[in-house]
Amino acid sequence: MPGGYSIDPARSLVLSRAWDVLTGADLSRHARTLASDPGFKPDFNQLCDFRDVTEVRADAAAIRELAALNPFGAGARRALVVSSDVVFGMARMYQILTETSPDEFEVFRDLDEALKWLGVADEKAELLRALSATAPLTQTD
Repeated sequence: MPGGYSIDPARSLVLSRAWDVLTGADLSRHARTLASDPGFKPDFNQLCDFRDVTEVRADAAAIRELAALNPFGAGARRALVVSSDVVFGMARMYQILTETSPDEFEVFRDLDEALKWLGVADEKAELLRALSATAPLTQTD
């Protein structure tokens, strides 16, 4: 996957980042890997940084599968930050499909607004460092 994640247990926060071309298989692999990570808890919040995604190659069926794989539960807040209109549209489709999920999912075009919504705006510099250091998932993940 052109992206990866890290878990910040002190903040109960998952930091996910993707870049370049993102496929439906990449997204599904991320959800499955995260769900099986022993450090993950379903009530953690999530910051997804998709500002560097240039293209999404995922059809409606892949987005539906991703919605079904959602490992987050009650109490979780998930913020997805995007910069392109295409990624925004795909994210909104996902948001609509997860409206009945117990977690809260919002799409943002502004990182500061996402951080504020998650309650971690004061930690922006540290979170940006952590996001930039995100190691890519491999094909075996």
